[in-house]
Amino acid sequence: MPASSLTFAWGSPAVTLSCGVPKPVGYSPASSQTLVVNGVRWYQQVESSVVIWTAVRAASGVAKPVYVALRVPTHYAASDAFLTALSGPLRTALR
Repeated sequence: MPASSLTFAWGSPAVTLSCGVPKPVGYSPASSQTLVVNGVRWYQQVESSVVIWTAVRAASGVAKPVYVALRVPTHYAASDAFLTALSGPLRTALR
């Protein structure tokens, strides 16, 4: 069970989705490479056992950007497939 009500986990090994995370280390809106999926901009960080995709899209009417992190264990071959499933609902929630 995730420690925060803003985190949801599923699968084994667990994939986690966390809302309200801090800006990713190393991310710069002006210079970082990102991937846009269904209107949501994602920033990727690869670690030894997990790929972290952080949605870096600002919500409408919000002064500060809203960051949402998706942590996918490297056990899953195509971590970017999760982005396709989550980007539509996330885009709707961040309007």
